[in-house]
Amino acid sequence: MKQYYVSVARWNWLFSILCVFILINSVNAEEWIQKADMPIPRLFFSVSAIDNEIYVIGGMLADPLDVVDAYIPETDKWVQKASLPSARAGIVTCEVDGKIYAIGGWDSQNPALGTVEEYDPTTDTWTQKADMPTPRSFFAAVVLGGKIYAIGGVDQNVGPVLSAVEEYDPVTDIWTQKVDMVNPRSGMAAATDGKKIYIIGGTSAVQGPVLKTVEEYDPLTDTWSEKADMTTQRTALAVAVVDSKIYVIGGTSVVQGPGLATVEVYEPITDTWEEGTEMPTSRVFLDAGTARNKIYAIGGVVEGLGPVILPTVEEFTPHGLNVAALGKSLTFWGKIKKEN
Repeated sequence: MKQYYVSVARWNWLFSILCVFILINSVNAEEWIQKADMPIPRLFFSVSAIDNEIYVIGGMLADPLDVVDAYIPETDKWVQKASLPSARAGIVTCEVDGKIYAIGGWDSQNPALGTVEEYDPTTDTWTQKADMPTPRSFFAAVVLGGKIYAIGGVDQNVGPVLSAVEEYDPVTDIWTQKVDMVNPRSGMAAATDGKKIYIIGGTSAVQGPVLKTVEEYDPLTDTWSEKADMTTQRTALAVAVVDSKIYVIGGTSVVQGPGLATVEVYEPITDTWEEGTEMPTSRVFLDAGTARNKIYAIGGVVEGLGPVILPTVEEFTPHGLNVAALGKSLTFWGKIKKEN
C-alpha cells in the first residue's frame, strides 16, 4: 500500500512538471500580431518610442510631410500630435531623456538637411536646435550615453555615400566630429546594446551593392571594428533592441527590389546571428519601435518604392514571455506540489 502511494505521488509530481512545461512553452511561442494601421501610409518616416508610446514622424507621400502620429499599444489606437515645424522626409529620430530629436532628411527644395528639432511630449511642442554639421539623408542615428551619433548617409540624391560620424550632446546643443566609419554606407540601420554601437547592412553606393556587413563603434575609444556578417544582405531595413539583442527586420537584398519578411537576431556578447520569426508582411523602407519589450514593425512598401505604401503595423513579443501567464503557471504548479 505504501509503495502504491509513493508511485501516485511521483506521478502527480511529474505530471505537474509536464503541465508547467506545456504552459510555459505555450506562452513562449513567438509570433507576430496584426495591430491598428497607421492613419496615413507614408514612406521615409522615422519611429521613436517614449513613455510606452510609438511616434511616427515625418515622411512623404507625393511630397514631404510634417505629420506626427503616436500609437498607444495599450488601446491599439493612434493619436495625432503637434506637427513638425518643417515638413521632411528621410528624417531620423532619437529619444534622449524623455525628448525626441528629429534630424536631417530632405524637403521639397533640398536633397539633404542638417535640421534638428526637439519634441517635448509633456507640452506637445517642438523647438529648433543646432543644425547637424553634415546635411544628410538615408543615414543612421542612435543614442548611447545620452549622446546622439549620426552616421553615414548621403548629401546628394546620386551620392557619394558618406562615412562621416557626428556626435550631438542635447544638454549643450553642440555637435562634435568623431572618427569616420571605415566603410562609407547609406541605407543601413544603427543599434546599441548599451555599450557599443552597431551599424548593420546598407549600401556602399547609391545603387548598391547591398551589404551584410556589421561594424561596431566604441565611443570611449572612438574606434571601429568589424563584426560577424548578417546571413542576409539588406538595406532599407529596421532594427529593434530587446534584452540587449538586436532584431534586424525586413528591408531588401537588391536596391529597389522586393521586401523581405525575414528576421535575424544578433547577440553582441557572442558576436553571433540566429534566425528569427518572420513577419507576416514582407516589406522594405519600414521602421520599428519598442514598447514594454514588444517590437512594432511599421509601414514600408512591398517592393522598391511602391506602388502601394503600407500603413501596416505588426507587433512581435520576443520569446513570447507572458509574465502574468507564467505566474499563474507557477502558482498552479505550487498547488499541485502542495497537494502531493
